[in-house]
Amino acid sequence: MNDASTSGVKLVSADSTPLEDYAMAYYSRQLSVQARKEVADGRAGMAILGEGKEVAQVVMAKVFQKGDWRSGYYRDQTFMLATGGISDDQFFAQLYADTDPEREGCGGGRQALCHYASRFYDGGQWLDQTKLVNVASDVSCTAGQMPRLIGLGMSSKLYREAAAKGLDWGKNFSRAGNEVAFGTIGDASTSEGHFWETINAMGVMQIPVAVSIWDNGYGISVPRHLQTIKGSMSEVLPGFANSGDLKGIAFYSARGWDYQELVDIYQKAIQRCRNEHNPCVIHVKELTQPLGHSSSGNHKLYKDAGRLEFEKDYDCLTRMRAWLIESSLASDAEVAEVESAMKQKAWESKNRSFKAWQEPFQQRFDQLLSYKESLTRELSQDSNDHSALQNLLNSMESQAELKFASLDHPDVEASSEESSLDSSSDNHEASGDESTAMAYVTDSDGGIGRCYTARSSHYLLRRILHYLENRDSKVSCLSELKALEKQWSDWGEVRFEHHLQVSSKEHSPLYVKSIPPVYSDSSEMLEGAQIIASYFDHKMAQDHRVIIMGEDVGHLGGVNLEFQGLYQKYGSSRMIDTGIRELTILGQGHGAAMRGFRPVVDIQYLDYLAYCIQGMTDDLSGIHWRTNGGQVSPTIVRTKGHRLMGIWHAGSPMGMYLSACRGMHICTPRNMVQAAGLYQTLMAGDDPALVVEPLNGYKNLEKKPDNLGEYNLPLGQVEILKSGGDVTLVTYGSCCPIAVQAAELLEKDFDVSVEVIDCQTLMPFDRAGDVGKSVQKTGALLVLDEDVPGSASAYLLREIQEKQGAYEHFAVPPRTLTAVANRCAFSTDGDYYCKPQVEDVMDQVFEICAEKQAR
Repeated sequence: MNDASTSGVKLVSADSTPLEDYAMAYYSRQLSVQARKEVADGRAGMAILGEGKEVAQVVMAKVFQKGDWRSGYYRDQTFMLATGGISDDQFFAQLYADTDPEREGCGGGRQALCHYASRFYDGGQWLDQTKLVNVASDVSCTAGQMPRLIGLGMSSKLYREAAAKGLDWGKNFSRAGNEVAFGTIGDASTSEGHFWETINAMGVMQIPVAVSIWDNGYGISVPRHLQTIKGSMSEVLPGFANSGDLKGIAFYSARGWDYQELVDIYQKAIQRCRNEHNPCVIHVKELTQPLGHSSSGNHKLYKDAGRLEFEKDYDCLTRMRAWLIESSLASDAEVAEVESAMKQKAWESKNRSFKAWQEPFQQRFDQLLSYKESLTRELSQDSNDHSALQNLLNSMESQAELKFASLDHPDVEASSEESSLDSSSDNHEASGDESTAMAYVTDSDGGIGRCYTARSSHYLLRRILHYLENRDSKVSCLSELKALEKQWSDWGEVRFEHHLQVSSKEHSPLYVKSIPPVYSDSSEMLEGAQIIASYFDHKMAQDHRVIIMGEDVGHLGGVNLEFQGLYQKYGSSRMIDTGIRELTILGQGHGAAMRGFRPVVDIQYLDYLAYCIQGMTDDLSGIHWRTNGGQVSPTIVRTKGHRLMGIWHAGSPMGMYLSACRGMHICTPRNMVQAAGLYQTLMAGDDPALVVEPLNGYKNLEKKPDNLGEYNLPLGQVEILKSGGDVTLVTYGSCCPIAVQAAELLEKDFDVSVEVIDCQTLMPFDRAGDVGKSVQKTGALLVLDEDVPGSASAYLLREIQEKQGAYEHFAVPPRTLTAVANRCAFSTDGDYYCKPQVEDVMDQVFEICAEKQAR
C-alpha cells in the first residue's frame, strides 16, 4: 500500500510548492465529494471523511519521513494521500469494501472507509519499516489509537540507545531512533481517559510522539464547551508543557486554515521532537466540517447560522486559495486549472475503482443466470410442484439491488455546503422525475445496470439448492451448482475469515516443534517465582528483542519477586518500570511489538486486566485479521490470577477474555514450569497471547528442568494428570490441584476412578480431541471452573460436546462446577464458600456416579 500512486497528483514533501500542496488538499476534498455521492446514490455504505482538515494534514505530511509511524483516526485521508500511504483508487476500493487485497490493501474490505493500515508483514516476513509509510491499523473507538503511541515512540528511544552502543540489530526497524510517532485525534475525543493516560505517559517517558488534535468545535453534535474544561485544549494542556529544566511536552497551537502558520509550527515541532525526543502536542483549531460529521448526519440540526457562516468563510481550501492568489504564488486561472483537473481525476478514479470492484461480481451473477433456462426446462418436465422455485428463477434478474448514479459532470461545484451532497440531503430514491438529477446506471448497450455483490449471487444459489436438494429434484446441473456453491463459500472464507492468527507454519506458535522438559538427579527444587525469573533471565540473554514492562517489574523485581535480579542485570531499558496505567502499559507493548521487539506486558492481577480489555478486544487481538494478514503484534500479556483473597484479587473472569480476545492465544498454566514452556512456545511465533499464571503458585516448590529456556509446551495440548474410568473431569489453572486431590480421595476411600485433565491452554483447546476420547471411555463429564456460572465452563462444554462430538458418548448429562455468581469474599472462609473446593468436586462426582448407576 505504501508509495501508492495517486493518479498523477504529486505527493507532498518538504520541497513541494504551495500550489502543489493545494492541489493535493483540493484533490482530497474532491474524493470526499465523490464518496458522499456514492453513499447518497446507494452504491456505498456510510462515509466519515476528512473534509475541512485538508490543509493541516498536507502540512503534517510535509514533515513526515519514511520510517515514521502514524497512529490516527478516521479523518486522516488527506495525510494518507499526501504521503502515498494510500492511493485514490485504494480510497474508493475501501469505500466499496472491495475484498481484493491488491486493490484494497488496508484490510481487503474488512474495515470501514478511512480506517487505514500499512502492510509491514508478509507471510511471516517483516518488511523494512525504514522504507515504509508506517500506519498502525486504525480503530473506530475514539481515542483507541492513543495507547499504542507509547510503544511506537518508546521504540525509537530504545533503538537510539542501541545505536549509541554500536548495535545495529534493529536496522530494518529504525534509522538509529530518528523516527517520530505521529498521533491524531479529534478534539472531542480528548475527553477519553485513553488520551490523558497517553499524554501523561509520553511526557514522563520523553519519547518522540507528536499528537495533532483536530479541533472543529464539536464531537458529532456536542459542542466543545461541553467536552473540555475551559472550552479549549489550548487552555488545559500548557500545564503539561516543558518548564525550565522540567521536561514535559512541547505544546503548540495553530489555525487549521492558515497554511503559513501551520508550516512554521509543524517544522519547528517535529524537528525538536525528532532530534531531542521531546514529545509534542499541536492543537489545530478553527477547523471546519463543511459537509457535516458523516453521510448519515445533518449538521444543520445543531449548528446555528453564525457557525455555518464561519465554516463557509473559514474553509481551509477557500482561505488557502485566496492566499495563493494574494501572495502572487499562482493566478486565479492557474488555481482554477488545478481545481478542474483534480475534479476530473477524482471522478475518473471513482469510476475506475467501481468498475474494477463490479466486474467479478457481474461475471458471477451472469454465471448463475446461465443455468436459469435449463433449470426451468427440466423442472417443467417434473411432475412435482416446483412453483416456488420457478418463481425464484423468474425473479432472478431483479434480485441484484438497483443502484443510482448522479448524472452530473465532475465540474459540479463541490465545496459549497449548499451542494446536494450536503449531509442534510436525504438519500435519493428512484424516481421518474428528472429534477432529481439521478438515474439508473446504464451500461454501454443502454440497458439498466446494477450494483452487484457476492451476496446477490450467493444467496440466490443457496436458495435454489435448498429447493433442489430438499425436494429431491433430478436436474442434470445439480452437481455443478453444488460445486459452484462450494467455490463461492471457499471464496467467502478466504475473504472474511482468514488471518485471525498467523498462518505461516514457520512463524505460528501452533506449529512449534515440541521439546519436552528434561530432568536429572541434579535438577534443582526452586520456588515458582524463581522458575519464572530463571526462564526470563535465559530468554533475555538469548534474545535482545525481549523487553518486560509493567508496574514494579524493575527495581522491586515484580510484586511476587518473579523478576528478581533481572533489573540489575539488564537495566532500565529492558526491565521497564511504568506508572499505574494498565491500558497504556498494554499500548506500550503493542506498539513496541509492531516495531520488532518481543515485549512481555506485565499486568499485576487478572482482575486489573479489565483496564486493558478495550485495547485487547478492539485492537491487539484483531490486528492481523483486520489488516488481512498485513500486520502483526507479537505481544505477550502476562498476568496472575485465580485463587487468592478478596473481591479484586481472586477473580477469574476467563469467559470475558475468551469472548473478547479471539485472535489471541489464551494460556492457563497450573504451575511455573508449565508457564515457562508456554512462554517459550509463544516467543517462537508472531501471534499475541495472554498467559494467566496461578497466583497461589509462586511459593510452591517445583523441580527446575535442566533445559529451561529450551523446552516448550505445545498450544492446544491437554495433559492427563490422573487416569480414570468413571468420570472425566476437565479443568485448568489453580483448580488442577483441587481436582487431583479430590480424585485421589475418591479412589482411595470410595473406589471411584476419575480421569483428571488439565486444559493447559483455553484458546486453542485440545486440538487432538483427547477430552472427547476420555468421555468415550467414561461416559460422564464434569467441567470444573472458578469463573462465574455459564462463562468459561460454557465455552469448554461447547468445545467438548459440539466440536469433539462427545455428546454421542454421554451416559448422563454433563455437569459444570463453578464459582458462585458473585465475586469472591475476603478471607479463607470467603474462598471456601465462593470458590469450588475438594468437597464440592467429590459431591458432584458422587451424584454423577449415582445417576450412571440408576440408568
